[in-house]
Amino acid sequence: MGHFIARLSTIAVLGLAALPVPGLTQAAQAAPAKPPVLATIPVGDLDLSRPDDARRFKARIEAAGETVCDARVRAERLDRWSARACRLDIRDEVQSKLTRKQARALHAIGG
Repeated sequence: MGHFIARLSTIAVLGLAALPVPGLTQAAQAAPAKPPVLATIPVGDLDLSRPDDARRFKARIEAAGETVCDARVRAERLDRWSARACRLDIRDEVQSKLTRKQARALHAIGG
């Protein structure tokens, strides 16, 4: 009888050890993937030294930030501050991609 109980205990322990594995694979599959880049901001048709074009550019940045960050808010369940930080990151990244001439022109008009 003692041999039977020892064998049953071993099987039970092995069964419990294997139990979390399916749970881990499901959790890994359920984790939200980061959304891909969802927006592009064309700038080639604008002259950023012109105030109207600079305003259009800023509006494009805001629209792209809204699109990308709203998708991240839903996918990653970001809080309000993280969503705001996302929009600032989008703005900074876009402005870092400008040529020096474009950045100087935008800065000259207060952009």
